[in-house]
Amino acid sequence: MPVTTAPYEILLKFINDTPDVLHLTAASGGGALVERGQDVVLVLTAGLTYRYTLKQLSQPRKAQFSVRAWDDIQCRATGVFAGTGGAAASAVTVTGRS
Repeated sequence: MPVTTAPYEILLKFINDTPDVLHLTAASGGGALVERGQDVVLVLTAGLTYRYTLKQLSQPRKAQFSVRAWDDIQCRATGVFAGTGGAAASAVTVTGRS
């Protein structure tokens, strides 16, 4: 069976499951405020690594993480802040927290 080598897109669903407003910033620039209970869906190229910073606005709390996946994934804010990546742990690597 042939294997495709053409790039394709996947979806990263980022879920703010904290009681606070968060700021999600891509290392390449740009960002979004994510309200409590809100989801943000990002379109990524499968297999590429994307780096993000997540900041909690009510407290001086910050985490850097990277995402590399080949299928659609979900990433919860609590998993990123805990340093585990949550349910998407195989595709999400937390690189720093403060």
